[in-house]
Amino acid sequence: MNAITRLSIALGILLLVIATGIIGFHELEGFSFFNSFYLTILTITTVGYGDIVPVTTGGRILAMGLVVVGFTFFTTVVVTSVQFIFERREVTRRSQQLYTLITLFFSEVGDGLIRLLSGSDPDLPCIQEPPPPEKIWTAEDYYQLAEVLKDHNFDVDLRRLNADELRNLLNSPLLLTLLENPLVFNHVLFNKLLREMFHIKGELAAHKGFSGLPDRLHAHLAGDITNMYRPAVMLWLEHMRYLEKAYPGLFITVLETNPFGIAKTERSCPGPASA
Repeated sequence: MNAITRLSIALGILLLVIATGIIGFHELEGFSFFNSFYLTILTITTVGYGDIVPVTTGGRILAMGLVVVGFTFFTTVVVTSVQFIFERREVTRRSQQLYTLITLFFSEVGDGLIRLLSGSDPDLPCIQEPPPPEKIWTAEDYYQLAEVLKDHNFDVDLRRLNADELRNLLNSPLLLTLLENPLVFNHVLFNKLLREMFHIKGELAAHKGFSGLPDRLHAHLAGDITNMYRPAVMLWLEHMRYLEKAYPGLFITVLETNPFGIAKTERSCPGPASA
């Protein structure tokens, strides 16, 4: 159970205890609702000024119950609130560190990988069109591109893919460092992408290139590279959403140099996006 759930439950019970104290003191002691609320708060917090005290047996029993139950949940609310604040700070810190790692990944390897794979994507012309020279890029261009890419096939034509360039990208020592980082392990998409990259790296170690391979092996390799291509682009889209919020200027710069160009509103080739 996370801190916000615990806080909600404890706060709900505390409010119920306060309401019970107000109604109880009003009925048993004849106090006004304000004085009943005042006495309830003093009892729960164990302040006890003594200016207002219960005099009936029922009122005193109620006060004892409020001290035991009310103080317990009052303390729980205070402690859980502090815990929630620190958890939020830790989540924010970890998120910032993670996106710093993702930014590093794209600057060192990811951008080059997507450009290389998109250059071997036979369906890419179906979804893109070159921007006019006077084009001013906007966030709307990104959202249109994101919608188109969500349904893209991400197939690759191995005849157009340079195995040596791909091998050089996958040999980056940064990849192993990232895979060993626990922050990356907790990010499902990033972790999946890195594992697919190491899988392809192993495949390339067994095969010098993509030419001359049996049809079955050729299809297998093409499928494995598609399994790397898709999460790479999905992570890039997520990274772009982060840049839009955190670094708007950099977001536009990266958008202007993205390998997909301007997304077409309608595909010129059959595919999932036009189905």
